[in-house]
Amino acid sequence: MTIHDQFPEVHLVWKGAISFVYEVHPRIVVKVPKAGEFEREQFQEELKIYKTFLQLPPCPSIVQCFFYADNGLFLEYMRVPSSRIQSNHARDQQTMVVTKMNDLAQAVTFLESLNLAHGDLRPENILLDRNRLKLSDFDCTAEIGTDFEACMAPYGRILSNSEPAEGQCRASGLLGPRTEQFALGSLYYLRNYGVEVYGDRCLTEDPKEHGPKVVELLQNMDFPKLNSDPLIDEIINNIEMLLSGSPNPKDIDAKTVPIPRWALVMGRITRGFWRMIWYWWAIALYCIGKPTSAEVSDDDELCGHGRGVHQDNLTEDLVWKRALCQNLQYRGLLQLLSSGDPEHLGFRLEWYRHTVCGGK
Repeated sequence: MTIHDQFPEVHLVWKGAISFVYEVHPRIVVKVPKAGEFEREQFQEELKIYKTFLQLPPCPSIVQCFFYADNGLFLEYMRVPSSRIQSNHARDQQTMVVTKMNDLAQAVTFLESLNLAHGDLRPENILLDRNRLKLSDFDCTAEIGTDFEACMAPYGRILSNSEPAEGQCRASGLLGPRTEQFALGSLYYLRNYGVEVYGDRCLTEDPKEHGPKVVELLQNMDFPKLNSDPLIDEIINNIEMLLSGSPNPKDIDAKTVPIPRWALVMGRITRGFWRMIWYWWAIALYCIGKPTSAEVSDDDELCGHGRGVHQDNLTEDLVWKRALCQNLQYRGLLQLLSSGDPEHLGFRLEWYRHTVCGGK
C-alpha cells in the first residue's frame, strides 16, 4: 500500500529551506524537516519557539500551531504566496491605516514581549490568508541580545563605524529592536513601492556588483528617496530616524494608547521600539481577548504531546483540529513523510491547489 493509498488527503504544497510542507486538510498543513543534520537542528529551534507560544493565549498575527511532535509541526494553512503581499492590503476607512501591515507590527511586538526577535523578517516568511498577514518560520528566532545570524539585505544590514554600541563594525550585531525595525522598514518599502529597496535601479555597471553596493549603502544608512504613499512613507521615515538616534517629533503619549496584555511582560520592551509602534497607530487597533475555553479530556494529551498548552487556547475549533493531527500522527504519517524526499515518496508540488480568493 502506497502513502497515497493510506493518506489520499495529503499533498505537497511547499518546499522550504529546512523543511517540506504538506497539506493534510483544507485548513491544516504539516511541516516536516529535511533529512540533513543542519535542517533538523533548525527545525528543533522552531519547535522550541512554538512550544513557548502554546503556553500563552495565541497572537492572531502568528501562524498558529495545532499540534507538534519531534518530526512535525501541524500549522494553520495560509494559502497566498508571499509574493502577493505587496498587492494585497486594506485601509481602515476612518484612520486610513494599512491594517494588514499592522498585523506584522503586532506579531513583532508579541515576540518582543517574550524577549524574542524573529531574526529573519522577509517576504518569504510572511503569509496572507483572507484578510490577515501572519508571521511564520521561527527557526532563526532567538532571545534579544543573541547574534543576528540571518542578516540578508535589504532586510538586514551590517554595522558601520558609528555604531560601536551595537557590535563590531562590518558585522551584523545582535538581535533586537534595531534589527527588527530595519526589516520592518524594508517590508513597508516593498509594500509601498512594489520592489525591494534599490530594486528599481542599477547601482553599478556590473549587475553582479549591485548586491554588494546595496549592502554598502544600507550600512551607511543611505536610503532611497520616498515619494509614494505619504502615510507609509512617514512610517519608513520614522524608522530611519529611530535607527539614526534622532528624536521623533511626533511621539505619542503611551498613556493614551491601549496596549495588549501580552505587551506588558516584565518590562522587557525597549522604549525606542515601542515609540515606533505607538507612532504607527497600530497598537490602538489591537485588544486581544482570551478565547472561550472548552472542556478538554485527558485523552487530548495523546502520547504526551500538547502538555503545557494554555487551557484558554483549547477552543472547540482547536480541539477538533488537534484531534485530527493526533490521529494522523498515530497512523504513522510523520514517520512516513520523514522517511524520504517528496519525490521519492511519489509527491509532486501542488502549491496551485487553492486560489487566492476561494480555497477549498
